[in-house]
Amino acid sequence: MTTQQSPLFDDREAWLTEAAAVISDDIIAPALPQGHQVPHPYRVSVGFPPRRRAGNKRTLAVCCVAEASADLHNEIFVTPELADPQQILAALVHELIHQADNCESGHRNFFAQVARRVGLDGKLTATTAGPELAPRLDELAALLGPIPHASLNIDQAAPKQSTRMIKVTCTRCGFHFRSSTKQLDRVDWPRATCPCCREWLGTLERADTL
Repeated sequence: MTTQQSPLFDDREAWLTEAAAVISDDIIAPALPQGHQVPHPYRVSVGFPPRRRAGNKRTLAVCCVAEASADLHNEIFVTPELADPQQILAALVHELIHQADNCESGHRNFFAQVARRVGLDGKLTATTAGPELAPRLDELAALLGPIPHASLNIDQAAPKQSTRMIKVTCTRCGFHFRSSTKQLDRVDWPRATCPCCREWLGTLERADTL
């Protein structure tokens, strides 16, 4: 018989916030250049990156510059598609390095140096926990206990697209209607006329609408 560990946190943001605090103090701070001061505080949330492109699943987390926040906080978002604690923590390490210089260095210079010092491996734009960092993150995950969260399948979460309708407007009298592309393709446009003003339908304007 197996028993499931009771969660120490009531919500995932509390879990992430505690994890971020430990990572900042114990992993990132010792790797920062001597005398470096982190310019802004931060908040950590589960959510999709701002302006994320549809269908782009490679962005696992993001750190927004502090100037985008009304109270000058770096906002860090971790995608709800992740559920594995080590992946979540590795993504937090990556974004907290960005936070340490308010994203000024991108993935070069300051970021690159600190990322390698803390043990992030792989491409600097898509890092993973290396062999020295991974056990530390596993230990942290064990101390934090289960994260009260389950992965979100974004493909199933998105609502099904309704049939796209085309709005057709007579440029002479303003009469308009909506129909599917399939039905509009059946119209004999060279001979069709507006049912309202009886003018040739070739003057109609078509615009996509839902």
